[in-house]
Amino acid sequence: VRTARYTFNHVEGRDRTRLPGAREIRGAAAPHGTNEWGPDANRGSYVHIYAMSDIHGCLDAFKASLSTVDLDAEDSKLVLLGDYCDRGPDSLGVFELIMDLQKRYGDRVVALRGNHEEMFLEYIDEVKDPNFTQAWILADSNLATAKSFLDAEAFKHVKHLLRLREFEEAYAFTVERIMAEHADIIAWVRKLPYFYESPFGQVFVHAGIDEGAGEYWKLGTADESFTMMPPDCVGRKFYLDVIAGHINTEAVSGITGYRGIWHDGASHYYIDGNVMKNGEVAMLSYDSETGKYSGQGLE
Repeated sequence: VRTARYTFNHVEGRDRTRLPGAREIRGAAAPHGTNEWGPDANRGSYVHIYAMSDIHGCLDAFKASLSTVDLDAEDSKLVLLGDYCDRGPDSLGVFELIMDLQKRYGDRVVALRGNHEEMFLEYIDEVKDPNFTQAWILADSNLATAKSFLDAEAFKHVKHLLRLREFEEAYAFTVERIMAEHADIIAWVRKLPYFYESPFGQVFVHAGIDEGAGEYWKLGTADESFTMMPPDCVGRKFYLDVIAGHINTEAVSGITGYRGIWHDGASHYYIDGNVMKNGEVAMLSYDSETGKYSGQGLE
């Protein structure tokens, strides 16, 4: 049985074989990254950057963290590091809110892609492959993502098909409805970049970059590594600060019960505070005037 590339070949918090060679672009609509600060901003201007990651459908927790950010301030920028969907109850609401923020605040809100956005696109694109059905059922825990995208009657029909063990029909029906009713979200996800490079010696990314490639990391990092690589470079110095999510900070720090932001003492800040366990979306703040980071766990 064929399995989802981003579902069964990776267990978060464990090692994984990395792909060799330069990145491969999966489709013309998958941009590499961005380093644009904005048309009216000076590259050295005083600014606050706020970063969050791994929201996982937890809309209320996301809103609570957002309430502490004043995006109306011209010196504020919000960078979101991916994994907006799956696990939590309202993946659709999280997608819609981020899209709305980008419409309201333009390039002051940067949204990157994570491995769960890659999975979401696979659910859509592989629907004609019957061997992918098992991957869909196992990956969408409790059908939380499907439920958030479907109305009550449609989701009732999906559960009815599953009770009849008509798995392929349930999968096809779910994707058909998502494509018909939320084509705008699918198109938006396809265009999400893999990384954001700030003017302040930072790269924001969902999982990590190939630091062994040095200044050529953009060429040396495979697409899958941007969203999937384990934290191999913990404790190593790099010429940029690397801000990533993907692996929760309790796992990457090795400290039982750790929550919030974790800095490795070198060049890496990990910001996945495990919203499903702790009920909060951790937020990292950076002040370009002082060059200092702040957030829960850094005090």
